[in-house]
Parts: sequence; structure tokens; C-alpha cells
Amino acid sequence: MSIELLKQIILHSIGAFGGTLGYAFLLNAPLNTVLPASLTGLLGYVLYEVTMNVLGQGMIFSYFIATVVIAVICEFAARIMRMPSTIFLLTALVPLVPGYTFYCTMLAIVEHNGQAFSSYGLEAVQIVAAIAVGAAVTSTLFRALAVRRGKN
Repeated sequence: MSIELLKQIILHSIGAFGGTLGYAFLLNAPLNTVLPASLTGLLGYVLYEVTMNVLGQGMIFSYFIATVVIAVICEFAARIMRMPSTIFLLTALVPLVPGYTFYCTMLAIVEHNGQAFSSYGLEAVQIVAAIAVGAAVTSTLFRALAVRRGKN
């Protein structure tokens, strides 16, 4: 891993942590959940960056793996702190939201650039689908395990 890539990952991670922290306050999350959710978002974003840029995996796979790890951590944090996992999950997934890709999609629409629109639009839909499937699969598995153990 090059020094430039490491600098990029560190800089982006600081931004991910700050964005997650700000979003937690914007959502008016309970104060005792802000730091764990922000750290979970930071960890998930670092995992995404490492999976994509260091390990060379595909973008969709990287988003999916990062989302699954975030969702697992959020489920455990919710059980430890006796709160709904949604409080943690909504905040922790913020760094993975493809805002720039959506921006490029909308810009392509305004500029009447059909090729760029379809390219960015498809990428955005794939990212959102990977995030949604990762969160849904994890939540479903945790619920199924809880019912199986007799804890609902």
C-alpha cells in the first residue's frame, strides 16, 4: 500500500467520522449512542476503502461487506445498550451513502447527457441495493437467531 493511498484513506476516514458524528446529532440520537455509532461508521468506511483499494475487490462487494460488518456491530451495540439497532444503523451507514454518484446522476440529467446518466444512475442503484441487501440480510439473520434461541 502506497503512502498516498494511506493518506487518502486517513483523510477520508476523518471526514467519515465527522459526517457520521454530525448526522447523529442531526437525528437527535441519544447522547450515549453518538460515539459508538460514529465509530462504527468510521470502521465501516475504513473497511470499504481497504476492501476496494487495498484488496482490489469490486465496488458493490466492498459496499456489501462494509454494510454487513456495520449492521452486525450495530446489532450487538443495540443489545448491549438495550436500544433499537436502527438508532445505530441509520447513523453508521451515512459514510457509505453514494451522494457524489447521485449528484453526478442529477447533473447528467440537467446536462442532457444520457450516457453519463445511465452509467452513474446504474452505479448509484447498485450501491444502494448492496447497502440495503447487506442491512436486510444481517437484520433477518439476527432476528432468526433470536427467535431460535427463544429471545424475541
